[in-house]
Amino acid sequence: MSLENLTLGTEIRAAREEAGYSIKKVADIIRIRETLMTEIEADNFSSCGGNAYARGHIRTIAKVLKLDPDELIAKFAEITGDFDRPMVDLLEDSSAVSQRTARSPISYKSMASVAAGVLALLIAVPAVSSLFPSGKTSSVAPSSQVVAPSTTDQSSTVVATKTSGVSLVVSGISGKSWIGIQDASGAQVFSGMLTSGQVKSFNNSQLLQVTIGNAAAVSLNVNGEEFGTPGGIGEVVHLTFTPDNSNNG
Repeated sequence: MSLENLTLGTEIRAAREEAGYSIKKVADIIRIRETLMTEIEADNFSSCGGNAYARGHIRTIAKVLKLDPDELIAKFAEITGDFDRPMVDLLEDSSAVSQRTARSPISYKSMASVAAGVLALLIAVPAVSSLFPSGKTSSVAPSSQVVAPSTTDQSSTVVATKTSGVSLVVSGISGKSWIGIQDASGAQVFSGMLTSGQVKSFNNSQLLQVTIGNAAAVSLNVNGEEFGTPGGIGEVVHLTFTPDNSNNG
């Protein structure tokens, strides 16, 4: 039978059986539950935690069974009607993010707006005062060293983040990992692939919601403290970091 005539699940099962792998063996290789692998072969993705994570499992399975991941994802889209989008755009589809949204008070959005307004004022006031050199020459003098204070301000911001906000540094240590970051307001901060040797930094005054695929491929530093590798090879993890380093993932 042509693979084009097979459903996603039956194509995966046919390739697994042709490779001589049991369901347990494939599940162990990609570090998912055996029952979840059985459900995927039955075209049942309800236990995957959302379409974004189902898509990640499918791509990993494709690599193990030497199938074309893009063709499998196309079949997944036909089954679910949900075509491939950035992971963070799909976080709302997952139960994990729904739980975090329930925990997070609605006031985060207003607090984020206030924080943005305060930052705008901090930037605008020195800029306006620099237009009046008369009685504020001494005040402009420090500001004439705009480059140095600006660098210092950024450094002090990083230090302040450790106590009054949350900072996250994600470092690629092996292979590739898919990273999805949301801020306190639920806005997408980053969605994409992180490879070995790459480093990404993120900051927010209230919290950062983090989704990582292939968790063993990255190392985290949270608020200046080493968090380490958040999970195993092929594992998808969901974490929430706050200024006190708490993780509600």
